[in-house]
Amino acid sequence: MSEVETASETDTQEPVVKARTKSKSFATILKSGDNMSSGIVEHSEILSPKGLNDAYVEALNTLIGECRVIDNEQEILKGQLKEKTTALQDKAKELRDALGYCGAIVKRVMPQIRWVDFGITAKK
Repeated sequence: MSEVETASETDTQEPVVKARTKSKSFATILKSGDNMSSGIVEHSEILSPKGLNDAYVEALNTLIGECRVIDNEQEILKGQLKEKTTALQDKAKELRDALGYCGAIVKRVMPQIRWVDFGITAKK
């Protein structure tokens, strides 16, 4: 997102786009979009000749809506990722426990020279 700066209200040149320095939260950006859209509608008599007409507001509202849909999908995916991460951590613990159990038996039963066949590098 970028900020727009104009020289004056009567200036007919295109707005100058400046790089933004502070990051805004997504919720803040959506709220800004809602506010901008309603402000353009409220002041359409002045802004319409400058290109901020009904078609532009419709496109802006469509863009805001698409962002909301994608944000909702992303939140669902974040939840699924947390679930999968927990499931993976649980399974990894089971695997570590099983490998520890197997390693203990191998160390008791097999001669130390054969431990490397099982991936065991410990000396004792």
